[in-house]
Amino acid sequence: MTTTHAPVGIVGAGPVGLVAALRLASFGIRSVVLEARPELFKQGSKACLIQGDVLEVLDKVGCADQVAAEGVTWHVARTYIRGKQIRETVYPPRLGFGPFVNISQYRVEQILLARLLTEPLCEVRWAHRVSDLTQDADGVTVQAVTPEGTRELRFAHLMACDGIHSELRAMAGVNWTGYSHSDRFLITDIRAALPLAQERHFHYDPPFNPGRQLVIHPQPDSVWRIDWQLPPDADIEAERRTGQLDQRIRAVIGDIPYEIDWLSTYRFHQRVADRLRVGRILFAGDAAHALPPYGSRGMNSGIQDADNAAWKLALVAAGAAGETLLDTYHQERHAAANENLRVTEATIQFMVPPSRLRRWIRNAILRLAAPVKSMRGHVNSGRMAEPYVYRDSPIVDNSPLAGVFAPDGLVVVAGRPTRLRRLFGAEFVGLYVGADPAQAARFVADARRDDSEIPARLVLVLPPGTPAGELSHLATVAHDTEPGLRAAYGGGQATWYLVRPDGHIAGAYGPERAADFAEILRRGAGSAAQPELVPIPAKEAS
Repeated sequence: MTTTHAPVGIVGAGPVGLVAALRLASFGIRSVVLEARPELFKQGSKACLIQGDVLEVLDKVGCADQVAAEGVTWHVARTYIRGKQIRETVYPPRLGFGPFVNISQYRVEQILLARLLTEPLCEVRWAHRVSDLTQDADGVTVQAVTPEGTRELRFAHLMACDGIHSELRAMAGVNWTGYSHSDRFLITDIRAALPLAQERHFHYDPPFNPGRQLVIHPQPDSVWRIDWQLPPDADIEAERRTGQLDQRIRAVIGDIPYEIDWLSTYRFHQRVADRLRVGRILFAGDAAHALPPYGSRGMNSGIQDADNAAWKLALVAAGAAGETLLDTYHQERHAAANENLRVTEATIQFMVPPSRLRRWIRNAILRLAAPVKSMRGHVNSGRMAEPYVYRDSPIVDNSPLAGVFAPDGLVVVAGRPTRLRRLFGAEFVGLYVGADPAQAARFVADARRDDSEIPARLVLVLPPGTPAGELSHLATVAHDTEPGLRAAYGGGQATWYLVRPDGHIAGAYGPERAADFAEILRRGAGSAAQPELVPIPAKEAS
């Protein structure tokens, strides 16, 4: 009999793989993370920004507060042309976490790993490089090269989170569609006391990088990321030897003392795997899609991949849903990746025009943007990341707010203030928003009429002071403390929403549909039918 080491194997101990393991553990599912590196080590800041809604995912695994406390929260993005500011975009304060928090990917990984090491359902095996894999109708077998030799491990499902150079894509026969751009960029993370506001600063054609772009982002501990678009003949290693790199940096910061914390050159990519699910294997993060850094969609979308996959794998592992639910992982997250590619492609076309005509148009916009206010909106400096709306998902109903990340709001539960989003994440939630406690009681009675194998609970949002009575024994009663919450959920007649474990709304219904709660819940969790798997055959011995 073949031994299964864990229900889920995860290849890659980056932020996506670590979040996947922690989210699976939050559902009671054990996982083993296989990482080729011998340990976690610093590779510069790499990704350097977490969007506020993505911090909600980290909140579900107990890491968001520390990330937010250590990071730099910012609310303003400034765009400059030839050193003159032409646009200020202000992101208003929000409940919970700020709109954007800058912190190095390495530090995020450290925080996630420290949390994972306290979780008995998670295990990381360092220096385990997956060299081969096969799958059949019951699971996935991987060969991992270790310092002690090659080991064979078996899992019911496998998540490939092994990055942009994923070897698992080729092993699974997945095509890596799209392109890599020819232009090179330079990242330098410098430690310096710069007299800049802790905001995003995007420069077109500045005097310190003429004809090209430059972005400056604040980081914790007086570190600043400076990201240059390089000329074709730039040789950074030669610049380090000759002192030209120092001149490049000093052209931006002046005579302020600094030290280089990390630097690297890169080319950006516009790529997506053609399949995010191959049988029992799911691809996530940079193994599934590669994006330019503008708008900070890489790590953010990867963490959302992990959150989406984890609750679906957990239901399948528990026998509460069939394998077809995993098809919706591809459908939802592939659509999200393609949306990100559309947004970033528009930015690339503006930043690095592919033809003389497009360059002429771009340059004309840049010339006119300073004197002509109406032209400033045409300057594309990258649209910031936000959660994808699963409007076209087969497990999301066509209804108000369908597919959106559920709005947040302040509530009081059992006398204690909290946020509504902190009541989501562990299972499906039937969220009732209304004013009449008698109608709320009927909703609870109808919704609890039929049992379901799918974990779910009921949350009632009622006006302040509304007596909960016996309802508090049957559901979580939350009293809203501000009118904005009720308005965000429609503000009109009583409605209940099915909120998924990833916080997205699967559908909105009138109270009369409460008796259909179990049926709607099963639909939100996908079909129980078993599909025909696409196996990866075992390789013949050579």
